[in-house]
Amino acid sequence: MSTPRTQEGAAAVAEGSWGTQRAQYENITNDLALPNELLHKILLAVICDSVHTICISPGDTTWEKSMVETLHQVSPTFKAIATELVAKAFDLPKNTRSDDVRLLRTMREIFVYLSHLGMRLRHPSDWGSVSFQTIDCTASSFVFGYALYLSCISLRRNATRSPRDVFESTHTVILSALTQSEALCARVFPVEMTYKLRQGILEESHLARDGLVLVHSFNELDDHASAMLVLQPASGPLAALRTMIHTSLLKIEAVHMGYAAELAGRIETEPSIHDLPGVLPALRNISALTFDEDEYNLEERICAIVDEWAKACPFLNRELQPK
Repeated sequence: MSTPRTQEGAAAVAEGSWGTQRAQYENITNDLALPNELLHKILLAVICDSVHTICISPGDTTWEKSMVETLHQVSPTFKAIATELVAKAFDLPKNTRSDDVRLLRTMREIFVYLSHLGMRLRHPSDWGSVSFQTIDCTASSFVFGYALYLSCISLRRNATRSPRDVFESTHTVILSALTQSEALCARVFPVEMTYKLRQGILEESHLARDGLVLVHSFNELDDHASAMLVLQPASGPLAALRTMIHTSLLKIEAVHMGYAAELAGRIETEPSIHDLPGVLPALRNISALTFDEDEYNLEERICAIVDEWAKACPFLNRELQPK
């Protein structure tokens, strides 16, 4: 039968053993913990990707919109790093940075605002309920950089339903706005937070520039085709027109594959090349031509363009039959 003294001794031994085990566990945990510098990079990538997803994803972004709250709950280290990153990137005022409740509420409002901006891309009819005055974020270059970027995507898509002159003037505005969005990125710190946005701006710039080339060049082809129809075979002007058709085709061939590649994998509401103003009528007219002389291999090159685009539009070849 044990005495109180022996029981106390056993308890002391057990407590000492647990204390040793706990110290060993803490040492192991500390050894396994990621360095703050690496955590900083990981959380930076998570936040950057989440913000971009909120803006452009057609799917559910509930997790992304509550991402800061989630990071706050992981550990004090995650909370401190996440707070530092969003405070700098979104240029939050000092009184917001030091107040957890206010910071989380502000970030939630910003993410909901960006989500509404992205909604314009998926449901243009809902845009009337969204405005730049939805929240007070006038000091955030990051937010307005995304606002310009998202507006440019919407303008580009809608411009395909416009006449050629409106399309061209709209794309001039788009390129100017994208330049401003890029300039706003330069004011965001840390700079890695803007990587996704900068990549999106670059892709949209390519689409805008290539779209202008395609519309302008197909308009040239349409004019050349109309001119060839009224000229006599074997006349001198026909040779000059074949050269001009060759030149216009060179410009189209230089960009049309890249344009299609940029659109590959995007949502179905993205306009195809044959949706651009004037492209389909021009293809119909130029495809109806026959060339008595074809030193530039024009017929084969025109057919190659039609066949490539027909992969995304099975009725394209039928549409190109002359009427």
